[in-house]
Amino acid sequence: YTFVLLIVFLLEIIVGSLAYLYETQIETELQHTLNATFMEHYGVSEQQTMAIDSMQQEFSCCGAVRFEDWRHSVWLRSRRKNLIKPTEGRLVPDSCCITVVSNCGLRDGPSNIHYTGCIYGMMDDLKYHLIILGAIGLGLSAIQVFGMVLSCCLYVKLKDVLD
Repeated sequence: YTFVLLIVFLLEIIVGSLAYLYETQIETELQHTLNATFMEHYGVSEQQTMAIDSMQQEFSCCGAVRFEDWRHSVWLRSRRKNLIKPTEGRLVPDSCCITVVSNCGLRDGPSNIHYTGCIYGMMDDLKYHLIILGAIGLGLSAIQVFGMVLSCCLYVKLKDVLD
C-alpha cells in the first residue's frame, strides 16, 4: 500500500512540475490558436462566432491580442454576402463595445470599445484555475504523505507482532 501511494505521489509531482514548465508554451500556443480562430472563423462559423462574441463580452475585450486584430480578419476583408454576421461597415464586432447595442462597432474609439485583447483575460483565468488545481494537488499530496507515514507505522507494528 505504501508503494502504491508513493507511485501516485510521484506521478502527481511530475504532472504538477510539467504543468508549470509548459505554462509559457500554453500562453504562446493559446495566443496563436486564439488569434487564428478570431481571424479566420468569425462570421464564417456560427458556433465559433457565438463563442467569440460571448468571450469578448465576458472578458470585456476586443480581438485576440488587441482590437486592431479585426482589421486583418476574414470577417472584415471578405466581400461575401453569406457571412453569418455581415460587417455592414463595422470596424469591430458589436460584442467589442463597452455598451453592446446594434451597430456600435461602426466606431473603434476608446470611449466606444474595449482596447485590450481577450488573450490577457483568458490567461489570467487559466492561471487562476491552475493555482486552484495546484493547491488542491498539494492538499491531496499532504494527505498521501500522511497515509504513507501511517502505513509504514502499521507495517512496523505488524512486523513486531508477527516476530
